[in-house]
Amino acid sequence: MQTLNALYQSPPKNVKFINRKFEITAPKTLIKGGIGSGKTSLIAGFLSAFDSKEFLYVNLGDLRIDADDILSNFLEFLRQNPQIKILAIDDFEQRFWDKFEPILELNLQNFIVASGFKDANLNGFSELNLDFLDYEEFIAFFSKKIDPETLFSHFLLHGRSPASAFCDAENVAANLQTALKSSLSATQLAVLKECAKAQAQNVSIFEIFSTLKSTRKISKDSVYGALSELENMSTVSLVEKFNEPNAAKRLYFSDFAFKSALSLKKDFAKNFNNTVFCELAKFNEQIFYTKELDFFLPKRKLAIICSPFSDADLVFLKFKKLHANLKNLGINRLQAISVANSGETSIEGIKCEVAPFSRWALGI
Repeated sequence: MQTLNALYQSPPKNVKFINRKFEITAPKTLIKGGIGSGKTSLIAGFLSAFDSKEFLYVNLGDLRIDADDILSNFLEFLRQNPQIKILAIDDFEQRFWDKFEPILELNLQNFIVASGFKDANLNGFSELNLDFLDYEEFIAFFSKKIDPETLFSHFLLHGRSPASAFCDAENVAANLQTALKSSLSATQLAVLKECAKAQAQNVSIFEIFSTLKSTRKISKDSVYGALSELENMSTVSLVEKFNEPNAAKRLYFSDFAFKSALSLKKDFAKNFNNTVFCELAKFNEQIFYTKELDFFLPKRKLAIICSPFSDADLVFLKFKKLHANLKNLGINRLQAISVANSGETSIEGIKCEVAPFSRWALGI
C-alpha cells in the first residue's frame, strides 16, 4: 500500500505532448507497441487532461517495485481512494492477467493498459496498435523548418522513435542501445545483433545459430524462439515471399534506426528499403516480396521497388521488362521510390510512378 501511495503521489511529469495519428478513445484500451514506439508518452498525453488526483499510473516494469505485490493491492487501494477515475498500467505482461482481472470490477472511468507484446489480450478491451512515427509524424515532432530533402536526411539519421526525434543525431544510437538492453534478454539481443546483418534480406536462422554457437551455448530452437519473440515485440518484421510460404522470409526492423544502434556497418540501399517498408507497414495489410519486387500489396494491387538513385528512364526500362509479370499478378500500379528522382509512364493500363521518398511518404 505504501508503494502504491508513493506512486500515486508522484504522477508522470507533464511533458509537452505532440498529437499522434493514434489516440485513446475507448473506456478500456489496450495499447500494443514496440520498444520506443511511444506507448508511455501516449498515456501521459491522455492523462495530462486530468487532475493528478484523478488517476493512478503504474509502470509494472519499474525496478523499484514488486509487480505482483502491486497488483495484489490495487483493488483495496482504489477502493480507499474513490477520487481515482483512471487507472493506467504500463509494461503489462499476460502473466499478470489473473491478478489484474478482479480490478476490472471497479467502476472506473478508464482502464488504460500498455504492453510491448503483439499477442497481449485483455477481454473487453479495445486494442490500439501503436506504430512508430511515420514520416509525416516525424516532421511534426522534429519541428525544424528545413527543405524536404534535408528533412529526409534527418529522418534517416533519427529513425522512428518519438524520443529519437527530440535528441541530437549523435545520441540516437546510444539511446536506442539503452532501450534495447533494458527490454531484451541476452539471447534476444544477440539474435537481434545478427539480424542487423540481414536487414532487408532473406534471414537464415541456421546462419544466425552457426555464428552464435561459436561464442555461447545456444540451441537452434532458442534462436528460433528469440526471433519469434522479437517479432512478437514488434522489433522486427518478417516478410513472406508471395505464393511461397516456405521460402526464406525477408527481415526488416520496425524502426530502421535499430540498424545503426546494432552495427557500425553502413548500407544505405538496405536501410532505404527498410525505411520504405516502415511506411507501408502502417497500412496493417499483408506485404509480400517476389524475385523482382521489393514489396507487393495484393489488396491494393500495388508493387514497390526501391531505386534510391536510378533515374526515371532506367526505371521505365525495368518496368517494360516487368510488365508481363505485373499483369499476371493483377498489379495496376508500380511505384519506384527514389531519393530525389521523379517521373511516370504507363503501359496497357499499368501505371509506373517514380517518386522521391519525401513526396511519396506524405501522399500515401
